[in-house]
Amino acid sequence: MAEHTGGGTFERLRGKAKQVAGSILSDRALQREGELHEQKADAVEAAAHLDERVEQERAAADVAAREREVELEQRRLATEAAADAREAEAQRARETETARAEAEHAQREAALAREQRAREAAIAADERRAAEERDAKGRRAATLEHEAERARRQADVLDDATPDV
Repeated sequence: MAEHTGGGTFERLRGKAKQVAGSILSDRALQREGELHEQKADAVEAAAHLDERVEQERAAADVAAREREVELEQRRLATEAAADAREAEAQRARETETARAEAEHAQREAALAREQRAREAAIAADERRAAEERDAKGRRAATLEHEAERARRQADVLDDATPDV
């Protein structure tokens, strides 16, 4: 990126110098060359700015995805810990009760399984949403990269159109 910025500054200075020289010499072609150099400098600076935005958005997407993964892992661990605690309680109930307790335990197990499936479904939905967010941010980053590449190509076209003096 630094070479784009430096190249933009050099092109801008070159353009100003040619414009001034063209103005002094009443050479319209030289003035136009100066304008083209300034346009190229603008394009180089725009490409550098877009590159920075791509990197920032990519980093933000990575951070958001990592934070989401950590959050999902914490939820999963909490769900497991809660399930473990309930399972221990159910085990104590089985040890102290008779057949009624066993029937009650079977009902609890079914409720726990439904609850666990519901939580897992919620976690899976959260993971899908997180992946969709990450994909959307990745698509946005790709769009910005495409725009940056287009700006670079425009700068190259302007550079090719500008004869070196």
